[in-house]
Amino acid sequence: MTEKIKKTTSKKDATVKSATKVKLTAKEKSLTKIIAKLEEQNELLTDELVDQQLRVLAAEEKMLRVVAEYENGKRRVEREKERSLTFAKDRILIGLFPIIDNLERSALYEEEHENSETKLHGISLVLDQIKKYLKDTDDVEAFDPSGELFDPELHEAMAMQPADDHKPGVVIQVYEKGYRSGDRILRAAKVVVSQ
Repeated sequence: MTEKIKKTTSKKDATVKSATKVKLTAKEKSLTKIIAKLEEQNELLTDELVDQQLRVLAAEEKMLRVVAEYENGKRRVEREKERSLTFAKDRILIGLFPIIDNLERSALYEEEHENSETKLHGISLVLDQIKKYLKDTDDVEAFDPSGELFDPELHEAMAMQPADDHKPGVVIQVYEKGYRSGDRILRAAKVVVSQ
């Protein structure tokens, strides 16, 4: 009896399968092929989209790392710049300490001795020490433009005066010497110019 049921069931399945296997028209077959191709393309495009999204995420992470490295480098450069400036200022100040010591010694010596000749000698020694320090530190030296033609790059005219013994536009008096470091003018000389 079980065999009969099995045979009946298999006949029914075959009937159902044949009933579900509908014959398609040529147009329907063509559309089915197009749908299959579109589903394939859709799957490829989805895979490509996922791949592109992963690439974008990787690029964003890389960009964030580069930005962070740039910011860290920028902060490091700023710290180094501040350290360098501090070191340079310290170097200048340390160089001034012996000059201050000598000025104090000179002032103390002047209090103890009334001889004006030794006073001038002490002051000129300290002045020479300052000039040497400036020259050695940054090649700084004073310049006195007396008798030179007025040059607005080097001189600052404080006044103009008539002068019979000079041509017009010549420096006839210097109020303050100028200072230069190599080719750079640190302070223009303050001068009186002939008319």
